[in-house]
Amino acid sequence: MLRKIFDWFIQLFHREKLYKYEFADDIPDKTSPYTVYLIGNQGYYWQAVMICPCGCRKLLHMNLMDDYDPYWNYILDGKVISLAPSINRLVGCKSHFFVTNGKIEWC
Repeated sequence: MLRKIFDWFIQLFHREKLYKYEFADDIPDKTSPYTVYLIGNQGYYWQAVMICPCGCRKLLHMNLMDDYDPYWNYILDGKVISLAPSINRLVGCKSHFFVTNGKIEWC
C-alpha cells in the first residue's frame, strides 16, 4: 500500500521516463538505465537484459526462448517495450514489477 502511494506521489511531481529497447548481438559492456536490450541476431532474440529499476544497478536477464522455463514475451510498440509475465527478483533487492508500455508497474 505504501509503495502504491509513493509511486503515485512520484508520478504526480516527476515525469516518468519510459523504457525503450535496443537490439544487440551481445550484452553491451556499458548498459544504460531505461533501456531493455534484446540480445540476438537476424530477428531472433533469445534474451532481454536491463538494469533493475529499483536502483540496485544489478543486471537482470530474462529468457525469451519458449523452449525453456521461465520465459518472457515481449511487445514492441513504437519506441517502448512491454514484457510479460512480471519480473520477480527472488534475491538481492527482491524487486517485483511489470514492464508495460515502457512503464514500470510495481507489484
